Amino acid sequence: MSASQEINRLRYLAAMGVPTYVARRPLPGAAVSAKYALRVSTRVAEARPGSTNNMGEAGLATLATPDKRSAGSPLAAQALRESLAQATGRRKTPQTEAASDTNATVAKSAASLAQVPRFRLAAMIIGKRMWLEELGDEALAQDQLQLISAMSRALSHPAVDEEAVAVTEFRWPLHDNAQLGLGSEDAAATLQGFLYRQLEENACVELICLGDASKTLLMDLSVPCARRFVPSTREMLKTPLLKRDVWNTLRV
Repeated sequence: MSASQEINRLRYLAAMGVPTYVARRPLPGAAVSAKYALRVSTRVAEARPGSTNNMGEAGLATLATPDKRSAGSPLAAQALRESLAQATGRRKTPQTEAASDTNATVAKSAASLAQVPRFRLAAMIIGKRMWLEELGDEALAQDQLQLISAMSRALSHPAVDEEAVAVTEFRWPLHDNAQLGLGSEDAAATLQGFLYRQLEENACVELICLGDASKTLLMDLSVPCARRFVPSTREMLKTPLLKRDVWNTLRV
């Protein structure tokens, strides 16, 4: 609506005696109101019972611009622009603050997830022993399973019954919810509970940790059976001479 149309509307309402109101301050989500005022003539004011030339009694006291001529003046235009700029700034402030809070929360969650320990363990059970090896980002190869099966048969000699290797994977973290426990202590407690359950359910008498990564994870954990630390199956497959040292360690 143009300025002339708004002023005509105000004239019609004033002639009918209908008071006109505008917001004193910008309302959240509302468009900014352009404020105009009418010059109330003496005849109109005197024609109303008990009325005066006071613009407030004409229902226009809350309007900012005094009349049409002053509304078009440079000072009035500048004041209107400043008022609109302030109102726009006040209206955008809560949105800006909310965006800043959201960005801070996202950054904090990302930083928390970056510090979470991440590892994958393959728990291989054959006979009465559990073989535990850290996988990293690689899959457990068939050659590794065959090597563990051969070592297990050698330890159970003269029994020659070949048993299948039961493989269970333990992965940490179990989820990526930063609001729940994901630290090193939570990882150790969860891993220890996993080991206790697997060892007791399978009646294992020995836990064999393969590789330095597995040794680091299990060094401070308490388990209900004996345990030994030997090189990983990947190291033994890469350097076959290590098999002799592993055999000397296992047969003691």
